[in-house]
Amino acid sequence: MLVVQILLAFAMFSGLLFLVDRWASRCTVEDSIAVAEQRKARRAARRAARAVRAPLPADPDLFVAKRPIQVVAADLRRLSRQLALVPSGSTLVRWKALWVAYDVVLAEAAQMLEVQSHLAEQPPAGVARDVERVRLLAALESAGLVVRG
Repeated sequence: MLVVQILLAFAMFSGLLFLVDRWASRCTVEDSIAVAEQRKARRAARRAARAVRAPLPADPDLFVAKRPIQVVAADLRRLSRQLALVPSGSTLVRWKALWVAYDVVLAEAAQMLEVQSHLAEQPPAGVARDVERVRLLAALESAGLVVRG
């Protein structure tokens, strides 16, 4: 009888320890800087989503540049980091939205620096578009824009 009571107490203790561990893992203190960066990234993603509702213009002259080149370069670097760090299990919609936002900012940078871009002429997905992205990045870097960093 005593052995059964000890085993029952041990089982209850193990279950309670498991529940306390689950609760404690949800109650972690987040760094205020990380929270602010996440909020800033969410706001930027919403801005980019509003900007990409329309497809890329076929004529680069139709694209009106209103932002400073420093802001465009910062957006390009930020979107590049976000694309590199998309968590596994993310939806295809998130991937496509990031790629479209990246392409829009890439086309904007090319138009501002007067670099010829054929990004709008490429199909929405595929190797040809990826090759054009790489070519455009190299052309922007040779024009003096810091796109990595």
